[in-house]
This record gives sequence, C-alpha cells and structure tokens, in this order.
Amino acid sequence: MKILTSLMFILLLMHQSFSLSTPQCHMCEQTSCNCSGQNLQKVPAAPSKLITELDISFNRLTTILKDDFLAYASLRSLIMTSNNIKTIQEQAFDPLINLEKLDLSLNQLDTLSAGWFKNLSTLRYLNLLGNKYVTLGQGNLFQPLKKLKTLHFGGPQLQSVRKNDFSGLSGLEELFFDGKNLLQYAIGGLREIGPISHVTLGLNGPFMTNLKLVIDVVSDVVHPNTTLTFTDTWLLLEYQISPFKVAYNRGTTGLIFKNVTMTVAACIALLNLLPDSNITMLALEDTTFFLTSLSHFTSIPDKYRLEVVVIKNVEVPQFYNFPAITFLEPLLKVVRRVSLLNSKLFAIPCESSADFSQLEYLDISDNIFSDLTLREMMCDGKGVLWSLQTINISRNDLRLINSQLFTKLENLKNIDMSGNVFHRIPETCKWPPNLRFLNLSSTHLTKVTSCLPESLHILDLSDNKLSVFNIKLPFLTELYISGNKIGSLPDSSLYPRLESISIQNNDLQTFSGNNLNDYKNLKRLEAAANTYVCSCEFVAFMTSDLVKHRVRIRDEFTLYICDSPDAVRGKSVADVRLSVFECHRALSFSLLCSGILVMFLLFLHLCHKYSVVWYIKMTLAYLKAKRKPKLKRGELEYDAFVSYSEMDSGWVEAHLVPELEQCEPPFRLCLHKRDFVPGGWIIDNIMDAIEKSHKTLFILSQHFVRSEWCKYELDYTHFRLFDQNDDTVVLILLEPIDKNTIPEKFCKLRRVMNSRTYLEWPDDDNQVARFWQSLRTAIKRPVTDNDGVNIFYQAGNVVF
Repeated sequence: MKILTSLMFILLLMHQSFSLSTPQCHMCEQTSCNCSGQNLQKVPAAPSKLITELDISFNRLTTILKDDFLAYASLRSLIMTSNNIKTIQEQAFDPLINLEKLDLSLNQLDTLSAGWFKNLSTLRYLNLLGNKYVTLGQGNLFQPLKKLKTLHFGGPQLQSVRKNDFSGLSGLEELFFDGKNLLQYAIGGLREIGPISHVTLGLNGPFMTNLKLVIDVVSDVVHPNTTLTFTDTWLLLEYQISPFKVAYNRGTTGLIFKNVTMTVAACIALLNLLPDSNITMLALEDTTFFLTSLSHFTSIPDKYRLEVVVIKNVEVPQFYNFPAITFLEPLLKVVRRVSLLNSKLFAIPCESSADFSQLEYLDISDNIFSDLTLREMMCDGKGVLWSLQTINISRNDLRLINSQLFTKLENLKNIDMSGNVFHRIPETCKWPPNLRFLNLSSTHLTKVTSCLPESLHILDLSDNKLSVFNIKLPFLTELYISGNKIGSLPDSSLYPRLESISIQNNDLQTFSGNNLNDYKNLKRLEAAANTYVCSCEFVAFMTSDLVKHRVRIRDEFTLYICDSPDAVRGKSVADVRLSVFECHRALSFSLLCSGILVMFLLFLHLCHKYSVVWYIKMTLAYLKAKRKPKLKRGELEYDAFVSYSEMDSGWVEAHLVPELEQCEPPFRLCLHKRDFVPGGWIIDNIMDAIEKSHKTLFILSQHFVRSEWCKYELDYTHFRLFDQNDDTVVLILLEPIDKNTIPEKFCKLRRVMNSRTYLEWPDDDNQVARFWQSLRTAIKRPVTDNDGVNIFYQAGNVVF
C-alpha cells in the first residue's frame, strides 16, 4: 500500500511538473512566431533570441508574469488580443525595450498601470480597446510613451476620462476613442495631446443622452486639417447634428461616418452645415439610411467647399420611397470626386449627370448598372460630364462595350470596365481621343480586336480567356495579361514603348534574353505561375543572366515553377540544377559517340593485336570439325603434318622431306605449299591437314616463334592434344631456344616443351643419322598384329 501511495505521489508530481512546463509555439519562422489560436495558457518559450514578432492572440492566457518575456529582448511587435488576461505584473514588459507595437485589446483588464509602459520608450502603436477598465488608471498612464503615434483606448466599461489621463502624450497621429457608455469627460483632457491627423470617435451613448459631453470631446480633438470619423453611432434626430458644428468651426477638413445609422432628416441637417465649414471630404461607409417625412425637407445651400464624396456599402431599406437626388443639385455642381460603391445603385438620371459639371472622378463600381441605365447616365453619349477624367464602372451588370458613350469626353483618360460580362469585343470602336488607361480584366473575353484604342498607355486584360494578343498599340507602356491562355510573349514590334509586362498564370513555357531584348524599353516583368519547360537555357537565364539584364523580375521569384522535365517538376526554377548532359545534349551526344567510337577502335585494335577474330573463327571451325566423325588410323592420309616457318623452308625441303619421303618404307608428309587446297580458307586447310595426319611435326626455331600461322597451327594441335589426350605432337628444335624468351603468345608452346621431350638438330654430323632414325621411329604408325595387339616403335630418348 505504501509503495502504491508513493508511486501515485511521484506521478502527481510529474504531472504537475509537466503542466507547469513552458509551452511551445508550433508556427515559428526565423524572426516571427504566429501562435494565434493554439489554446495556450502561458506565454510560449522563445525559439531564439532573434524573434521580432509574436502573435499569441485568441488563446487562454489569464496572467502575464514578470519573467514571461525575458527571452524576447528583440521583440518589436506583440499581439495578445482576444485572451482572458486579467492581470499583468508591473515588470512584465520591462525586457521589451525595442517594442514598437503592443495590442492588449479584447481582454479582461479592469485596471491599467503606468508601470507596464515605463521601459517602452520606443512604442509607436498601443491598443487597449475592449477591456473592463472604468478609468485610465491613476493618471500619467502614457507618460513614458514619447514616440507613440497610434492609440486605441476605451470600451463598453469606460465611464470617466480625467484631465491628466493623457499628460505627457504628444505627437500622436491617430486616435481611436471608444466611449459608447462614457459618463464623464473633463474638458481639456484630450487637448493635451495636441493636433491629431486622424481621430475616430465611438460616442453613441453620449449622442443619445449627453450632447454636451460629445461637444466637449469634439472640441478637444479637432484641429485644422483633422480627419474626423464617427463610428457605431445612431443619428436619428436633427438636434444630434449640433456637435458637428463645433467640428466645422474648428477647421476639420474631412468627415467620415462608419457603421452609422442615419435618417434622411439628420443627413439634410448635416449638409446644411457644410457651407460654413472647411469640409472638403465627406464619406459614408457601412451606413444605413432611414426615410423620414418629406415635409421636413428643406433645400440645401448653394455654396460648398466639398470636393470628395465617398458612399460605400450604404443600405436604403425603403429605397422606393427615397427622394430623388435632384435636391442635391447644389452639392453635385461643385464636387470633383464621387465614389458610390457597393450600394445597389442601378441608375443615375441624365439630368443629374448634367449637374456634375465639375466632376473629374466617378466610381460607381460594385453596383447593378445595366447597359440601359449606363446609357441613361451618360445621356446616350450626347455630351455630359465634360470635366470627367476617370470613370470606374467595374463589377456591374454590363453586357456590351459601348465606347461611344464616352467619345465626346475629351478630358477622359481612364476607364475601368472590369468585372462585367462582355464575352466579346466589337471589331471597331470609337473612344475618347485622350484615353490612356483601359481596364477590361475579368470580362470573359475570348479574343481582342482593333477596337482597342491606339492612344492607350496602360491596358489591363487580366483574367480572361485570351490565347493570342497581337494588337498594335504604339504608345503602350504597361500591359497586364495575367490569367489567360497565352503561350508566348507578345510581338515586341507591336509595342515599341512597352516598359512593363505582367503575364502570370498563362500557358507560357519559356522565354529568353533574346525575347526580352527585342523590347527596347522593357524594364519590368511579372511572369510567375506559368507551365515552364525548364530547359538549360531558361534555367541559366533565370538564375544568372537575368541579373545582368536591364529587365527585372518584379514578382515572387520562387513562384517560377517547372512543369517539365519530369525530374524537376514542381521545383522552383531557382532550385533546379540540371546536369551537363541535359544542358549540352549535342556536345554530350558527340562526346558519347566519340567515346563509343574510340572504344570500338580500341576493341578492334585489341582484336587485331590478339587475333581475337581468328580465335573465334578457329574455335568455330574446331567445333565444326569436332562434330565430324573421327578418322580411324587406317583412314589417315598423312603420316605427319609439318608446321614450320617459311624462313625454315630450306631446311625442310633440303633435309626433312628427302629423309622421310625417300626412305624405305617412305613417309607421306603434308606440306602447306604442296598439299593445301588452293582457294580454301587457310584455317580449314590447317585443321583438315592435322585431322588427316598421324603426327604433327613442329620445326622450332626463332623464325617459328615469330610466325603467326605457326602459332595458329600450334594452338589447334594443342586443342586436339587436350581433347584426345594422345601423342600427336613431335617437336624438332633446329636451334637452341630459351623457353623463358619465348613470347607470351606462345604460352602453349612453353607448356608442350615443359611436358614433352623434343628432338634437337645436332651440330655434330656424326649424330645426324641417329636424329633421323629417332624421328622416323617417332612418326611411324603402329602395326596391328593378328591378335589385335598394337606394337609401337620407341625412339631413343623421345617421349610421346
């Protein structure tokens, strides 16, 4: 029992030690760690001291300890949004002396401490939104943050802002203040910061219940040239517009409403304030308009400084009762830039277009204009929007490229018609004379025609279905044809001024320096995500020659992927290493053929030197002869076949032949000069003669060992001797021969001389008779007696 208890205690300690160990982040690169959404409960261990970015958002952190960031001394960005952080120890951020961005938004902090920021002198961005604090600490919270440029603070629990809360904070460029439930504001609190370029205020509660508080806040944050944004606010009644008069009076130039619900009456009241202000830009984003009684409408003033109007993602639930925009005529006459984006706009009357006399920029993208309503807006091309320089009608419901609607607009330079469904383009078109930019991307075009104006400097035909592009455009400097099916670079002669090409994601398989050099002014190329054939020339050009070329690759180089050959498919061109054989096939093939030829010639030389062909033929002939029936002794035609060198023929004819053929009984010798069949192959003659002879005489001399034919005769005889194991060889040594001096090719002669006794031609004349007697005895055929017993003649010291 005690052992079991001890074991459980040890396991408990191990479990506790494991649970308290520092967690690891699973998505770290060289200088950054993205630990978002990994269910962490503690700050993960630093994989290296070089980490400059750490994202631990959307985890379950509750407490930040003073030692959590000791290993993150190089950190510049720390994001901890959307955790459950309730406590941060005073010294927790002390090691982060290089930190520039800190995001603590959407946590559970109910108290803010100035001690957190005392060492963060380099901090430029701080987000404290969405926590539970009621006040901004004990004062001087932001005193150490001398370089802070962006501050986000506030939340649903913030109730009070005191005058010294922003003491020491200066140089701020962007402020986001969420005070939707703010109850108290000390006048002058935000004024301490000084001029701020962009201010965003979320003061929905005070707008409903305490307009004086709103006016106090607006008075402190607005300065000349400040862009003021109101977000998450309901503006339902005309009197709620009064704080904006303060903003106008203090010289703000830009006013933005984002995620705002507004009535038409409030909007009219707002517009009535504009003539007395310096407002030049008015924007409504993610805004909902509600209709009020038309009887409350009043005409708006005639004079405005407004130049830019942006209406984006605006919803009008009762659009069918919405008043016609003719009442905005005074405003339309002075505005220069109008953007009406994604607001289900389907028509602008011709009369209203005529009021846009000063309009230079018109963006009505992401709406539901049709060909008919576009014609209505442009007054059927009869002349309207005379000052217009840019028009964006992308992503509508257009089906036809009706360029004649814009022909009379001499100032029009830019037209964006992308995202519509044209499918085809007319053969000929009339365009504004000074048109420089045309965007027809994502319009389902299958081909292009001479409809394109020659005056173009920039043309975008990306994401269509083009397979060929060969339209002459002499002034074109930028061409975008990505996302098509084009298989080669366009003809350079058609675009003499082209400086930039984007031809990504096509069927382009290769290009070279010569292709690019044909473009006299080309400086920029984007051609990734094509089906490249990674030939040696292409790889060499992309990895080395390109850096010396005036053309520069501007897209991600690692996206240039090989499609073939198979060995490198899927690899980046930068990582491909092709072999010499692949890169120099002609040379490699030539070298290979040369090597084969050399080896063949060497083989022929060796065959000639070592008589390989002869040996093969001789072997074949021997095998052929071997299959023949063996001749019986009575069928042998010759007593001996004489093998000798031609240089020793004098001795053979003068001594050997007379002594053997003219004796009693005479011997019949086979001599190649006399007995070989004329015209027959010499090998066949040799073999036939040896096969028909009882013995083979080898006349050995220095001439013999230098004769190739003598060697062949010896070889065949050796075959026969080995095969039949009989005594058929008789050696006659005409002169002394040292066996060690016999050439290696006469290895068989060495063996025979080592194993058999041979006759030597005597120097003493008295020994000649004995020599001939021994020789006759050696070659004499055996005589068979009546009992069938062979009788052999022995010759002196000759051994058979």
